[in-house]
Amino acid sequence: MRFIDSLRGGIEKLISDKNAFIIGEDIQEPYGGAFKVTKGLSAKYPDNFIATPMTEQAFTGMGIGMALEGAWVTVEIMFGDFITLTADQMINHAAKFHDMYGEEMHFVVRTPVGAYRGYGATHSQSLESIFMGIPGMQVVATSILYEPGKLLTYAMGTGVPTLFVENKTDYGKQLLIDNDDFWNRVQLSEGFPIIRLGMSDRKPDFSIVTYGGMVSIAMEAAKQLLYEEEIETEIIIPSLVSDTMHINDYISADKVIVLEEGVSEFGWGAEIGYNALSSGRGCKRIGARKSYIPAGKVAEAMVLPCVEDIAECMIEGFR
Repeated sequence: MRFIDSLRGGIEKLISDKNAFIIGEDIQEPYGGAFKVTKGLSAKYPDNFIATPMTEQAFTGMGIGMALEGAWVTVEIMFGDFITLTADQMINHAAKFHDMYGEEMHFVVRTPVGAYRGYGATHSQSLESIFMGIPGMQVVATSILYEPGKLLTYAMGTGVPTLFVENKTDYGKQLLIDNDDFWNRVQLSEGFPIIRLGMSDRKPDFSIVTYGGMVSIAMEAAKQLLYEEEIETEIIIPSLVSDTMHINDYISADKVIVLEEGVSEFGWGAEIGYNALSSGRGCKRIGARKSYIPAGKVAEAMVLPCVEDIAECMIEGFR
């Protein structure tokens, strides 16, 4: 199954089971969203789709109001860079309504994040860490290791306002939902799953903790290091990335690398790293350089994390 097909199926299930509303720009036929996630659905369920002008703050607020009235609502933000425009509604309203007043809100903001596509400085960022420390809301990240459609329906059912990030490089990929000939894939937790990819049953030399589009890069690096350096790696992939407290419980190795596509300074990896260091493990962070993201392929690659960064960190970083 392709990532995008699972996600589209999850949206359709929310519409058919919960009469959910889908709000956003260009989500109706014939466009079906910037990455075609909702393509075909508005023709089947015209009353459940609300196409909007380019007014992210306004239609996010409208969705929050509908959710307060009991509707199940998914807002699609065309590019993750534009979640900054929703911040007031999400942080000062949705999160407060849920946490302060005990209001269940079946409300999710979906958005594609990440780079490696040459889209330039304002369409390539991974800004979800801005929202991870906000009480009353949760940040959920998809990957190719678990069906995003199932993750979306579960997130919506929790009644907690959710930022749901989808890495744009994953849309066309096949899901790795079954064990293959190389990886030992284990689901460590239910609900919002934590997935472990291992190479064998023995204790690994390194643990990589990552999410989203970085999963593919971590897998590529782990294979390369096994073949070239005989380094054995496990990869830990959480989906509820705003809850960092328990991730450390699932790490097997004494040396940990936290890999994220966002800027590593003041990022998600700092929190994971603190917990790892507090438990006596060594930890290094890898993330994007503190720079805007260029559109040119070579210049973009100089800013973003890559396989070579992981290899260098493992071989040189812990000496």
